[in-house]
Amino acid sequence: MSESSQETKKKILESAKKEFLEKGFMNASLRTIAANASLTTGAMYRHFKDKDALFCALVDKAIEVTTRTVMLADVLTHMQDVNPLGKEHEEKENETLFRFLDYIYSDFDAFILLISKSAGSTHENFVEEMSDLYTKNCAATLDWMYEQGFARKKLDQLTVHVIASSLINAFTEFITHRVSKEEAIKFISNIRDFFHFGTMAVMDVKSV
Repeated sequence: MSESSQETKKKILESAKKEFLEKGFMNASLRTIAANASLTTGAMYRHFKDKDALFCALVDKAIEVTTRTVMLADVLTHMQDVNPLGKEHEEKENETLFRFLDYIYSDFDAFILLISKSAGSTHENFVEEMSDLYTKNCAATLDWMYEQGFARKKLDQLTVHVIASSLINAFTEFITHRVSKEEAIKFISNIRDFFHFGTMAVMDVKSV
């Protein structure tokens, strides 16, 4: 792609982000996006086939990073540690959590688009899809912990779903309320402790 083509694409994406943030995917106008990028709609179509392609270009990286982070709750990740309840594992999870938080604030608009501006787009069910994926991974991991004797009580699927989906939705709260990163760090630290120790209590996890 030539430098001029790259610059044109950049202008289109900047214009599209502004339009999507203001009006949401459904009400965003391709004509307005093209006009604000100093292009005709025909010229814009040479770079993006439709409005959905534009939206995806703005949020796909955020989806990729979120999915990769959620997948770290899977069984294989926990099996790699000799003690999945030990201090080293806890520190690793905290590092992952705050690295993800750093990413969210480096591309904050993409998460605003996904959470509150995506109705009608390919990614309108982003939060639900991440909740389902996280629930699936948590269920498998918590079952494994019970089978391995780390926990004395096995949780039912509905309880796991409520715990997992509530944690995912906790992230949407500080994003939709547009709190500062400092406030988000405090909030997520509290939420993390609430869910971690609460889950360990209801599963009757052995002390380590």
